[in-house]
Amino acid sequence: MLRCCVLALLVACATAFQTLSIPAARPVSASRSASVIEMRRVCDITGKHANNANRVTFSNKHNAYWQHPNLQTKKFFSPSLNKTVKLKVACSTLRTIRKLGLDETAAKYGCDLSKF
Repeated sequence: MLRCCVLALLVACATAFQTLSIPAARPVSASRSASVIEMRRVCDITGKHANNANRVTFSNKHNAYWQHPNLQTKKFFSPSLNKTVKLKVACSTLRTIRKLGLDETAAKYGCDLSKF
């Protein structure tokens, strides 16, 4: 008798939980893109990005870390476009721009400045 009551109670609970409508979870990518905007740390001209490296201690333990490029946001004047262009550029690329000029550096690395 007791078994029948417990079994009936379990069946009633199970049907009650089945009738509840649980809202479907949103995909992780959709919720992240709506709330957080992530910009990649990449040079606009050369495409330099972070390098994965190991920091090695005296006891020879290896700890992984990222070596990020030294990026600076600068405004440059492009004579071929006859307008100012705002770029996120690595400092090593800045030296190349000073040496060759903006248009020649962009041509060297295959970058289209009209997109910026």
